[in-house]
Amino acid sequence: MIIRTRRTFSLSALALITALLVVSVLGCSSEDPTPVPVEPTVTASEAVDLSRAAMTALDSFSFQLTHESGHTTLSGALELSRAGGLVATNGLDLEAEANIGRAFVRVEAIVIDEQTWMTNPLTGVWSEIAPEDSPFSFLDPVKLVADILGDTQQASYPNPAPSNGEIQISGTIPAQSLAALVGSVDPDAIPEVTLSLDSGTNRLNKIVISGHVQPEDEDGTIRVITLSEFNKQVSLEPPI
Repeated sequence: MIIRTRRTFSLSALALITALLVVSVLGCSSEDPTPVPVEPTVTASEAVDLSRAAMTALDSFSFQLTHESGHTTLSGALELSRAGGLVATNGLDLEAEANIGRAFVRVEAIVIDEQTWMTNPLTGVWSEIAPEDSPFSFLDPVKLVADILGDTQQASYPNPAPSNGEIQISGTIPAQSLAALVGSVDPDAIPEVTLSLDSGTNRLNKIVISGHVQPEDEDGTIRVITLSEFNKQVSLEPPI
């Protein structure tokens, strides 16, 4: 009687252990799989060309310029730290943050065709100004993207390849190709550039520019441009 009880207990324990092992295996198999790196099917240079074609076909997009280190120097002693807004076929809606000496200022600007409006950095009041009087008169995100994708040199894929549906491409670019971003450039500078492309649409999601671009740049300056909201319906209107 005692022996039979012990044997029954042993079989029950074995069944319980087996069930736990099955549950454990099933639980592990249900976890998200490790992301598989995107394997490009074209050369890095060809991928850049495909991205340029995809970006040229857009009617609008949003952009953000930030600095991991350093700043961008504008006319009027403005040290730009951040700028961003909407880009449409007929203009630009921009908001920027900068320093004048020790003072922090926020400036907004709207460009529609040949007209430009900008807020006073001190009062925030809108007024129409001549385009050449704007500290952002050189800024042209559409031209900037075309110049970057058209002038990237020594394009190559990093090793290992990235995942998450993006393709990264490393290369260099003449500083002159960034004039539509910063205005004045160091003509001899050749900063490094990293492009992040959507592997499905070939659209450019992010640009990281490392090194000297302007004569005033600090060592280790890194500019980051993020692009999003592609082909969003945009209606630019005068602020006043």
